Amino acid sequence: MRSCWWCVILARAMNSRARQLSRQYAAALCRYLKRPQETHLQQAYELGREASARGLGVLDVARVHQSALASCLSPTQSAAEKARTLRAAETLFMETLSPFEAMHRGFRDANLELQQLNAQLKRRNAELRASEDHFHQLFEQARVMQENLRALSTKILHVQEEERKHISRELHDEVGQALTAIDVNLALLQRNGDAGPAGLRKRIADAQNLLRQTMNTVHDFACELRPSTLDDLGLLPALRSYTQRFAERTGLGVRFAAAADFEDLNSEQKTVVFRVTQESLTNVAKHAHARRVVVSLRRLADRLRLQIQDDGKSFLVDRQLCVNGKKRLGLLGMQERVRLVNGRFAIESAPGRGTTVRVEIPFKSDKEKLTYAKNKCAAG
Repeated sequence: MRSCWWCVILARAMNSRARQLSRQYAAALCRYLKRPQETHLQQAYELGREASARGLGVLDVARVHQSALASCLSPTQSAAEKARTLRAAETLFMETLSPFEAMHRGFRDANLELQQLNAQLKRRNAELRASEDHFHQLFEQARVMQENLRALSTKILHVQEEERKHISRELHDEVGQALTAIDVNLALLQRNGDAGPAGLRKRIADAQNLLRQTMNTVHDFACELRPSTLDDLGLLPALRSYTQRFAERTGLGVRFAAAADFEDLNSEQKTVVFRVTQESLTNVAKHAHARRVVVSLRRLADRLRLQIQDDGKSFLVDRQLCVNGKKRLGLLGMQERVRLVNGRFAIESAPGRGTTVRVEIPFKSDKEKLTYAKNKCAAG
């Protein structure tokens, strides 16, 4: 009576799907208790899969098992028989729960993989954010560079126009006046052809002096525009000549030091080295209030290093290179020249230590040397 009472309570607790499974499970349990065979265990496994597919949980299966076991136990059984029945029922019950265990392991593995995927997604999101920040920085640098180049182009046009005015004025004032004076002397000689030898010699000497001054002026213009020694003799003689003339003209103590030959540089690279030296010395004379300047060239493993160091006053490099900075045309121009030959440009300036301009330019590769030689032979 007690076992029937439990059956009624459990049957009311189970829904219709559990009651249908309960009848199938009770029949399988009875068959297994009568004759324990592998086939019955396989049937129990299939019942567990069916219960899982129907949406029943482990507690539902436990209720089904409890109901079936209660119907199989008899008060007349001995303790040994009850123990054997309970062990056999436990074996069948564990086999019925095997699909739930497999499903649990699958859920656990899937959850672990999901956690790993979430971690990968977090890392990738972090990398994407870092990449996005990096691209934003590159974009901002490109924007600033574009603004600098636009400002540089505008100022170059103004400087070119000012340079034309300067050359025109110098030609008119110096060369024009000298030629006018020569013309006057020649006219006087023509009108006064019967003058004495002393007067003729003086007029001729004056004309020769004016011609020499005019030739020197034209020569200075030519050197400023393009030094002939750079093409005829090479980089080192051109720099040595320019630094000497610069020291004589400004009164600054200029020391030029070069430890090797630099014919590995092509024409464009030599021009960049010369122009950077020229612009740097001009800046020293205009702004640094220096007493001494050292211009040095060193040959490194695969590149040339040019360094111009003065003992004048310092300045804020970043402010001079920024978009809104003043008097930055020379610095930006040097920076752009060096960039066009794949070089590196740097400026260091500190109070009490003056300013150092440092440029490094790579030498030509073997392929570039061969191309340069072919082009030179074709041009010759």
